[in-house]
Amino acid sequence: MPQLRIHFTDADLARTRLRPELDLLWEVVGSAQALQHGGGGLPLNRWRRRVRGCVREAGAVRLAVHTVTTVAPHAAYFPDFLTPAEEVRDIGEGAEAVLSAPRRQVREEIGRLRPSGAPAARWLGELARGKTAAAQHLCRALHLYCGALLEPDLPMIGDGLRIACAGGIQRYLREGPEGLLRWLGPAARWRPPVLVVVDYPVDRDLRLDGRGLLLIPSYFGVHHPVALADPRLRPVLVFPIEAGARLLAGWHGGGDHLSALLGPTRATILRSVVTGGTTTRLARQAGVAPATVSHHTGVLRDAGLITTDRHENLATHHITSLGLAVLTSGGT
Repeated sequence: MPQLRIHFTDADLARTRLRPELDLLWEVVGSAQALQHGGGGLPLNRWRRRVRGCVREAGAVRLAVHTVTTVAPHAAYFPDFLTPAEEVRDIGEGAEAVLSAPRRQVREEIGRLRPSGAPAARWLGELARGKTAAAQHLCRALHLYCGALLEPDLPMIGDGLRIACAGGIQRYLREGPEGLLRWLGPAARWRPPVLVVVDYPVDRDLRLDGRGLLLIPSYFGVHHPVALADPRLRPVLVFPIEAGARLLAGWHGGGDHLSALLGPTRATILRSVVTGGTTTRLARQAGVAPATVSHHTGVLRDAGLITTDRHENLATHHITSLGLAVLTSGGT
């Protein structure tokens, strides 16, 4: 059975990090691949039904889906340039980052694809040669795909990722980076000093060489963790979140025990501070005034669920171990 073996040094362990928030371009790629297979259970099936409705109603969306799935096939390989290292705030920045990839990289990586059908092969060939029309076509497709198919669900997707990562953050706080690597199982097995991803599409070794590893959760990833194909790029491992986190994120109504316990605004704030946040950022996410957030963070802080760091006029809030325990106890 093919495996991905990621080799760590002590320096790599010290530089291993978890990004407990949405990476938009990885979700674009993961969702495009999810349209090409049937995994993921109820939440992804519900999303696929919505996509089918959008495709039936709008030919432009159908073309965008075809374009994105052509360049990001559900296969043993897809291009690394679709998921650049820099963090992006929206699909505008994301599309710009994708199209800013070095032409040689684009040409080499598209050359590894095996498209089905002459039109797809012709468009990919033009993209590989740096043709402006082909690049603009991809840019329009990314904007339309994300706007129509992902943006309506981004709050739910973000909730699912935060719920999933709460347990990993707890493990990191208790046991350090090795605890975080053990938490990734069962598809990824920590056998010091090697992290083994079982049932990988190809058999390969990845040596981190002191660069560390960035762990990125994926809402739409369902099969196994995925690394970039080019070992020279910044090492990342994108891992599927647990199915239960998707279910909890999509579970609205009377079953939200955390909101019943804390109130909806405080529950939203507690979920948001898993990744840390300033008062202004929390106000934007909760849809309330900063003064209201300050009141609620004071209550959460007095209850021991968050802490607050102050620097001049800036207050940054972080979840505590107790707050994480509340989130992971079934009250999310």
